[in-house]
Amino acid sequence: MDIKKLNMEKTYQTCKLIKTKIDNHLHEMAILFANLGTDSTQEEIKEAYLQESYLIDTIEELDPVKGRSLRTSY
Repeated sequence: MDIKKLNMEKTYQTCKLIKTKIDNHLHEMAILFANLGTDSTQEEIKEAYLQESYLIDTIEELDPVKGRSLRTSY
């Protein structure tokens, strides 16, 4: 059986393992921006957005619908 097809059957709502992994990535994203402040450089801000994009890509691999919803939310 194709791994991607098997993965498509499992989503954030139906698989506890995928939910936990996605929640951990969302937590990492929150920490990225919580650590930015008024004294953050443009380079640090840019790096946070790049890391966020990478984490959303990772989430999209686990659950494409959840990943797309995160990408369109901003």
